[in-house]
Parts: sequence; structure tokens; C-alpha cells
Amino acid sequence: MTYRPIIPFLFFLFPLSIHVAAFQDNAKYDSLMNVVSRLKYDHTDSALHYIEHLEEMFSGDRETSKLADVLYQKGSIFYIAGDYVMAQASFDDSYVIAEKYNDQSALARVLNGRGLIFLGQQKYFEALDLWKQALQVFQDKNDLGMQANLRFNIGLGYSQVNQFDEAILNLNIAREILQKVENPTLLDMVINRLGKVYFDLGDYEKADIHYNELKGREASLSIWEKTFLYAGLAELEFERENFSLATSYSEKSAEFATSMKALWDLERALGIWSNSLEASGDFTNALKVARRNKIIRDSLYNIEKEQEINFLQLQVAQSKNEQLEQEKELISQKSKLSSWLNWLLLVFVLFLVGISLIYRRNLKMRESFNTRLEKLNNELKESRDTIASQNESLNQINEAKNKLFSIISHDLRSPIGNLKSFIQLDKKGVFAKEEKFQVLELLEGQLEKTDILLENLLQWARTQLEGFDPKPEIFEVKPEVLEVLHQFEYQMKFKNIEVSLDENDNLKHMVFMDKSSLRIILQNIIGNAIKFSPEFGLISIYFKNNKDHLMIHVKDSGEGLEPEQRAKIENDFTMIKSKKGTMEEKGTGLGLLLVKQLLVYNGGFLRVKSELGKGTEMIIHLKNKETEIFSE
Repeated sequence: MTYRPIIPFLFFLFPLSIHVAAFQDNAKYDSLMNVVSRLKYDHTDSALHYIEHLEEMFSGDRETSKLADVLYQKGSIFYIAGDYVMAQASFDDSYVIAEKYNDQSALARVLNGRGLIFLGQQKYFEALDLWKQALQVFQDKNDLGMQANLRFNIGLGYSQVNQFDEAILNLNIAREILQKVENPTLLDMVINRLGKVYFDLGDYEKADIHYNELKGREASLSIWEKTFLYAGLAELEFERENFSLATSYSEKSAEFATSMKALWDLERALGIWSNSLEASGDFTNALKVARRNKIIRDSLYNIEKEQEINFLQLQVAQSKNEQLEQEKELISQKSKLSSWLNWLLLVFVLFLVGISLIYRRNLKMRESFNTRLEKLNNELKESRDTIASQNESLNQINEAKNKLFSIISHDLRSPIGNLKSFIQLDKKGVFAKEEKFQVLELLEGQLEKTDILLENLLQWARTQLEGFDPKPEIFEVKPEVLEVLHQFEYQMKFKNIEVSLDENDNLKHMVFMDKSSLRIILQNIIGNAIKFSPEFGLISIYFKNNKDHLMIHVKDSGEGLEPEQRAKIENDFTMIKSKKGTMEEKGTGLGLLLVKQLLVYNGGFLRVKSELGKGTEMIIHLKNKETEIFSE
């Protein structure tokens, strides 16, 4: 009898323990979110670690609307780190959770995040539209913290489209709000951006006031804000012709940007630094910094193109997911239909047993029913076949589109980079007056070749979209080789590379293939030989013939390849990760894949000889007589 009161007491403790656990989770949530807010601008990896722990806390059976805020913070961390694809995916996940719990504030925060993605894609007006929608929600809810955040973003967006009055108005509103809401990091960002806007307006006095307000409390600033601050100060001192200070500030900004791997900020700082050194007469160091800046710019170009491709792939994946959901719904409906049909069939069989006197009549009815069921199954099968055919067509279109973007990104970068380099060197006065006419002729030739290359690429892209149909013809190879070597004349001159082409070979080496395909193949093979050859290196090009093939040998003087890497390049029909060249040149890995694909289409193939320390020899095998070749 004495133990009976324990039972209701235990029932009392059970809900109490649930409330205590919930309280502890909320306290841990608030603590970890504060940690994430402090870390995300300077230590994104650590911030991501804590946010993933929070995501695990509120997943599965313990899911609440807080998961939407956690996923939003995860998206903002990826955005700060420059990974826009992962940021977009996290914001989309946050939107799904917020919509599930009808959390209007969380939905508005996702609009803010999607606006940041548009900002990164330079779609400023789309970003402004989303931010204004989100701002209206948080004004209705009197959420000052998010109002300040959105006012800053709106000010930033207007500054990017040169609507500086609107930018200043919104940034000042954000600053007024931050007098009431404690967010020192955002306040630093607002003041920094105001300094930049006033600088762009040409009001250097007000820009100086804002920048020096932050400089006076530099110790409390995040590394990100220090990077932006010193870049702004460097721009300001450069315009005032204080080149020594501009050099010092831009160098400091570059150091901060390097420490946090912020390539966009580093490119800005290096540009100011190079200009300041040049203006102060230190041409040697100016050239060094300019070369470093070019490497960063090339890396950013690759990153931007990869992000464009990744965004397209993300859109394709989302489209496939929607299609899978539709197919899942269709399967569910079919299952229900099948279940009902089974029940009807069972009832029908029982009915046949019960009324054996009219068996013949019921048998006919059953046969009729089976006929209808078979017809329905046939119709469903035809529908599935139609959907499968449509899916295949969609995949082919998307694949062709991706190839188009990849090819244009890969094969136009080199000639455009040449032209930019020529112009930059001419601006810096590298060429003497007597060389200018020769340089201008070379520039004109580069423009003509780039125009031809663009036409070839677009023609090839059209064949990809419509199905590749090579147009083989018999022509001489050596003029095509000379033409491609002329396209790379600047790169070879820059690296002091000598090319050995067997000029004593008076034979006309003829091939039977698509001429535009050969140009693309030669551009990639010779471009790689230049990329991996050292300064003052040698590239040897010669020809051999056998019964069926003409072989073009292209041998560089680089470091050579490991046996596994050589075999992979020769045999794998996948995109292989590109290595850096001898001067840190970067690539996407598309070139060799494209070469092998075009060789297959034209009845040829690639062989690779290489030893470590002895360079690499690419041997292009091409059909030397009229035969039937592959078409896609």
C-alpha cells in the first residue's frame, strides 16, 4: 500500500522531464547560434561545424521550426565562403521547413538569403526586389535586427547600380536602427559601405571620416571588415596621390584577404597595390604584384564559370526531383487503383462461387473485365514509355547545353587572355615606339583569329545541340599546325619557349577528317605543351605516316607524368582534374576530354609517352585516307 503514490508521482515527473529537456535544448540552441554568429565571418569552417551540430539536434523526431533558422544560418555561412551553390541548396531546405510550419519570419529570411545569391550573380534588381519583400514582413513584425540587416543589403544593392542617394538613405537608416539593436559586426559593415559609397561619389572627405572611424577601433573589427577597410583607405590615398600610403594600405588589405582566402577581396587589394607601386615608380614590384593579381583573376574566372555550371546542374537536379515526385504520386495512384481492383476481383470470385447457377454468364463478365484491365495496363505502359522518352530528350538537351558553356569557357579564355595581356603591357609602356606598329598588327591578327575561333566554337556547339555530324574532307595538316602555333605566339614569347617544327619535311601530310575538329584538338594539345613547359623550354613537333594513320607528335620539355596519370589520360573518357602549369596556369580539365571525344568522332585516337623528368609526348593518330567515320 505504501508504494501506490509513486505511480502518479512518476506520471508527474514524465512531462516535467520533457519540459526540462526542451528548456536545455533551447538554451543550447541560443548558445551555439551566438557562437556561429561570432565565427562565421572570420572562421567559416568552425562556424559550419557548430551549425551542422545544431542541424543534427533538430532533425528527425526532434524537428521544430528552429531547423529553418539553422538551415538559413548554414546557407549564410556558405555564402560568406563563396560557395553559392551550397548556399542556394541550404536556403531552399530552410524554405521547405519554414513553409511546413508556416513560419513567416523564416520564409522572409530565406528571401533575404536568395537575394544574396542574386547579388553574387550580379542580378542586382532581382536581389533588391526580394529584399524589399522581406523588409515589409519584418516591419510588420517590428523585428529591428532583420530590418537593419535588410536595410544594409538594400543599400549595398543600390550602390552596385550607382543609385547612390538610395544607397546612402538605406545605409543611414540601418545605422539608426543599430543604435537601438546591438550588432557591432553589422554596424562595422554599414560604416565601411558608407565610406565606399561616398568615395564612389567623389566625396573623399566624408569617405575619410567613415573609414577613419573604423580605423580608430581596428582591434574590434573582423578580418573581413579590416580587408574592406584598408582597401578603401588605399583607394582614397591613391586618388589623393599619396602613393606611399596607398601602397601600405593595399598591401595590408591583401594580407588580411590572404589569411581568410577571400579571393574577390584579394583581387581588389592587389589591383590597388599594383597601381600604387606603378604610380610611385616601383615598376619591378608593380609587375610582380600585377602578375600575382592576374593569377587570382584567372582563378576567379574559373570559379565563376564553375559556379555557373553548378547552378545549371542544380536547376537540372531540382527539375528531376520534381519529376520524381510526380512519378511517385503516379505510382501511389496506381497502387491504390491496383488495390481496389484486387478487392473487386476477390468479390467477383466470391460472387461466382455463390451463384454457380449463372456461372457461364459470370465467366463472360470476368473475361470482359480482364480485357479492360489489360487495356488499362497497356495504356499505363505506353504512358511510362512516353515519359521515359521525354526524360531522355531533356537529358540530352541539358547535356548539350552544359557542353556549350564548358567549351566556350575553356577555348575562348586563352585568346582573350592574350589580348588583355597585350593591352596591359602597352598601357604600362613596355613596348618602344618603333615596336608599336608591330604590336598593333599582332593585336589585329589576334582579333581576327579570336573571331574565327568563336565562329568555329559556335558551329561545333550547334552540331552538339543537333547531334554531332562531322564533315570530313582531305586537307594538309602542316598549315593548320602553323596557324595554331601563331595563335599561341604570345604565350611562347612570354615563357621564352622555342618550337622545333621539321621545316625540312617537304611532304604534304594529308588527313581525312573534320577540319574544325582538328583545330580544336591542336589548340588543346599545343596549349598543354606550352602550359607544362618551363621557361626557355623546347617543344618539338614532327609527323610520321603508316598505312592508315598520320601521326602528329607534340613533345614538351616539362616534368613528365606518373605512369598511372599517363594511363588515365590515354584511356579514361572522363574529365581529369587539371594540374597547374609551370607558371601556375590553371585549367578545367575539359581540354583532353574534348580532344579524345573529337578524335573518336573522326576515327582517330590519342597515345601518350612520358617519363618523369623527361617531358611528355602526345601522339595524335588521324585517318590519312577516305573511310567511314563515326557520327553521333
